[in-house]
Amino acid sequence: MFNRRTVLSQALSGLALAAAYPAAGARGGATRQTQAAGLSAYADEAEMREALARWHREAARWSPPERRRLSKASDAGELAPMASAAASPAATPSADAAESITNVQTAGVDEGGIVKRCGDHLVILRRGRLFSVRVGGDTLQATATVDAHGPGIDPRGAWYDEMLTTDDTVVVIGYSQQRGGTEIGVFDISGDGQLRHRATHHLRSVDYYSSRNYASRLIGRKLIFYTPTVLHPGSGWRDEQLPGVRRWHGPTTPPLFERILPATRVYRTDDDFDPRQPLALHTVTTCELRRDGELHCESTAALGPVGRVFYVSAGSVYVWTHTASRHSAVAWPRSEADTAPLSAVFRLPLEGGVPSALKTAGVPVDQLSFLEEAGHLQVLLRPHGQGEHMWGAEQPAEGRLALLRVPLSAFGDGRGSARAEHYQTLPAPSGVALQNRYVGDWLLYGGGTSAWALRWARQEAATPLQPGHAIERIEALGPQAAVLIGNRGADLHLSSLRLD
Repeated sequence: MFNRRTVLSQALSGLALAAAYPAAGARGGATRQTQAAGLSAYADEAEMREALARWHREAARWSPPERRRLSKASDAGELAPMASAAASPAATPSADAAESITNVQTAGVDEGGIVKRCGDHLVILRRGRLFSVRVGGDTLQATATVDAHGPGIDPRGAWYDEMLTTDDTVVVIGYSQQRGGTEIGVFDISGDGQLRHRATHHLRSVDYYSSRNYASRLIGRKLIFYTPTVLHPGSGWRDEQLPGVRRWHGPTTPPLFERILPATRVYRTDDDFDPRQPLALHTVTTCELRRDGELHCESTAALGPVGRVFYVSAGSVYVWTHTASRHSAVAWPRSEADTAPLSAVFRLPLEGGVPSALKTAGVPVDQLSFLEEAGHLQVLLRPHGQGEHMWGAEQPAEGRLALLRVPLSAFGDGRGSARAEHYQTLPAPSGVALQNRYVGDWLLYGGGTSAWALRWARQEAATPLQPGHAIERIEALGPQAAVLIGNRGADLHLSSLRLD
């Protein structure tokens, strides 16, 4: 789906995708640092449907075994629903955002969780129920308990596994195949901790599971969902695959979904669709939480290769995509002649701007591999991987890592590529799962019993760390300290680290 140059060298012999993705220079122009404003959208419904019909016709020329083989190679992106700023500064977090106890990455961007704070109360989501507990005076006092789903809703076959809170509102995010996708339960919480169901809505989507990420975000009173839909070359296109929303009034006469993604907000690059590879409709849906319980939702999407890692900054959603490859031997860029169609990153603004894209190399470990700051995006990359698909982030890493640091001005119409000088190669453990975390102007990463600290702001060499135990988790302790957590034998160890 994506071509690019000056990004990555690898053994390309026998690479089935090579013919489909020529080097960017072969299109009649050198790779450029600054591209057009953004991606192009379809003019209307007919143009989008014809593009997909043409892709299906091309796919029909391939034998079923070949399609199955390539489809299996890309199954890492099969079930990925859910989920920054441009050169403008990041939004200043409110006092409520600063007090968030489950904000783990970007100030003001709250992530789904199972324990949240609302004033003097903790709200806990546990096995399909909501609990509120008052905190204070060195005591915990149970206040209220309600079902995490609305009255009259049958919870069988549904999962309620993440929660967000703002002001006097608690939002429970679940998934129900029976009712059509993402289930959004809105509850009131009073000053004394009492809970009351306000409304339930459904967002038409596919199921989502990640061992390291949640499907939703909340900025102020704006809910954010990333819900990609995978399209296979050999299957048809149905309107039911497009995102829609409805308010639930009961099982007897369920309302129809209202489609919220028109073709004029579906964007794509100038590259042709590969008839041997699945596509993904990478959709970002934002919903305003209104006081009356209604949700006003809009969707924007980019049509491209399957991807499994997303990151939400204060102003944008970034989606990392990669095409299927049978090769695992990868080296980071060395010359202008290096070409390989492996990956790309989409940038979808949250305030209705035009999406943009950039051709890249490698695959992030997880969402914590990303950081947007000072007009740049930086991402810790490994040569290959499955992203956050199921337990994909826990797959052992092989080969050297690289830190990509690229200006946001490089994003454009999808023809541009990150340049060789945007990648800094890094030492890495081999054959182990990786953990990574940005703390202040440092990047901490490691796996097995080895870890490194990299001061990315100064482009210094990585400093090796030997805590003497496994690296199974890395947590920030403010802007200049961290803790490395992991086992040694039967014991759990926590090693504090001062960054100066």
